[in-house]
Amino acid sequence: MNWYKTSQAKEKILYIMRGISGSGKSSLAQELVKGGVVLSTDDFFMESGKYEFDPDGIGYAHDWNIERSEAAMRKGISPIVIDNTTVEAWEAKPYVNQALKYGYKVEFREPDTPWKFDAEELAKRNTHGVPREIIDIMLSKWQKDINVEDVMKSEKPQKT
Repeated sequence: MNWYKTSQAKEKILYIMRGISGSGKSSLAQELVKGGVVLSTDDFFMESGKYEFDPDGIGYAHDWNIERSEAAMRKGISPIVIDNTTVEAWEAKPYVNQALKYGYKVEFREPDTPWKFDAEELAKRNTHGVPREIIDIMLSKWQKDINVEDVMKSEKPQKT
């Protein structure tokens, strides 16, 4: 028996997906999950296999997903893939805080599809009916190349 192989702790990893709706991030999430779990705020809006989005519930849905993430980290599940759009750094902060608390390595991943910043194509491809106007807003807020330090320094914008 190779005791050195069995005694090594499995690296715990948190993947935080980034991408506009329709960019291919959920497909990439499925490639990354390998025995772990994919957690998406969109799961909150699934009813009998159908997506039923309610904008009034978005805050609660995000809190619900953050709670699921922490429960998975307490159990040591790895990898954990957060399959949200994560357009701005502050959106990842609750997950990064948890990862630091539970000893997870954090990696930001985004699909490498040729249409990932093409609003017209994203509007056609997304499976949740996100309209072009919303996609345009998401694209205008996109923060490029974020990392853990950026996330930890970030703050949620104040509502105006």
